[in-house]
Amino acid sequence: MAQILPIVDVKTFLGPMAVGSVLSGVVFGCAVVQTYSYYKRFPDDSEYIKALVIFEMTLQTIHLILMLAGLWHMVVTDYGNSPALLFFPETINVTLILCSPLAFASQAYFIFRLWRLSQNLILVGFCLSLAVARFAFHMVVGIAAYLIRDILSVVQQWKWCITTMFVMSIACDTIVAVAVAYILRDQKTGFRRTSWIIDKLISYSVATGLVTIAFELGQALCFWTMPHVWLGFYAIESGLYTNSLLAALNGRSVFNQLWAPQPSSDPGTLPRSPQLNVGDKVLLLTSF
Repeated sequence: MAQILPIVDVKTFLGPMAVGSVLSGVVFGCAVVQTYSYYKRFPDDSEYIKALVIFEMTLQTIHLILMLAGLWHMVVTDYGNSPALLFFPETINVTLILCSPLAFASQAYFIFRLWRLSQNLILVGFCLSLAVARFAFHMVVGIAAYLIRDILSVVQQWKWCITTMFVMSIACDTIVAVAVAYILRDQKTGFRRTSWIIDKLISYSVATGLVTIAFELGQALCFWTMPHVWLGFYAIESGLYTNSLLAALNGRSVFNQLWAPQPSSDPGTLPRSPQLNVGDKVLLLTSF
């Protein structure tokens, strides 16, 4: 007996994928601009950081090309054949795998930065364990999707894995953002300028983390409450991690300028803070 395929609501299934693919292109454009800005501002940066940026943008380019190719297949090639939408093209299934190293590389950067600030082996080890586990679960889901292709079967069989992936990602990003904010807060002194710069740095660090945290949380809620809508989030996810990384790298130039000694005609109005000692941890954050 031939298998009876379920009826697919094209609007709720293809719609989020189409919107997500378009927004993925917009996010990629933002990453390109940030990459140009990075190489212009930091030509003398570490070769490891430059390699990380190249790695992220290379995979992002491949990710976008495959995503658009998959969308073309779903919209044009399979036009009028709604049950075929349940079987993702190989190009889209490959993007599910590519998302894993893209997100992990970004999280690894922020975790390493936390290590430089805290030197807390237990804290950093725990965050790294979450990131590695998230990477592993993500790879499992991506490979399963590539082999099975039927997205409904993948979700049914690996729902626990996808849920765990979301939880670990949110937990990792939240812990890193909160820990960095806490460490920086302890660097405040009686110098108004130092405290003002640190407040700005805390806000920037938390905001950078909140982007991915809020996005992952929204994706998780959609996964549990609105079937198929979460796939639109998935198309944008890796691009947000790349932009978050690039924003952190480019933001260093602003804070490096703020942290530089400022001439003042009235030293009593705004005391100058020392370049070192008090702000050692702040300098570590803005120099890597």
